[in-house]
Amino acid sequence: MRKKKIGITIAVLFVLGASLMLYLQMTRDAYMPAGDEIALQIQFDIKEDIGLLVYDYCADGHAYSGGMSNADKSLIQHDSHMIIGWKKQELNSSSDAVELSIQFRIITEYVAPNYENIYPDAITRYMEPISWEARFGESYCIAITGDKTNGYKAALTADDT
Repeated sequence: MRKKKIGITIAVLFVLGASLMLYLQMTRDAYMPAGDEIALQIQFDIKEDIGLLVYDYCADGHAYSGGMSNADKSLIQHDSHMIIGWKKQELNSSSDAVELSIQFRIITEYVAPNYENIYPDAITRYMEPISWEARFGESYCIAITGDKTNGYKAALTADDT
């Protein structure tokens, strides 16, 4: 009788653990920004893996720059999903929205990131900037498509929330 209870307990724990893993997998992309935050959900649909994603952006006339790479120096996968988040304080804003303009650059090979965000022209691919009024507490989806040879494109998609 005791072995049966232990077996049932183990089975229940297994089912709960599997359910939790499934739930986390299904909701991993459902990031909800805080009320004082703007979130960009970047979805890659490109032909090859890349080294870095760099972005220059302007929020209400204030210019900034940032970037993303893998900490282990591996390439960013061609179908990756990334989230960029900015708080009001980071964007020097006290209003409910900002005029946001962002230009992405893909660095096609891995190189060590630097604070100046200056990389060799031979491995840098610029995209046309995109602009919109971004509201704090909202998440915006940006699709990045293309390839190293023909160029890349960033577009704000209709999936924004």
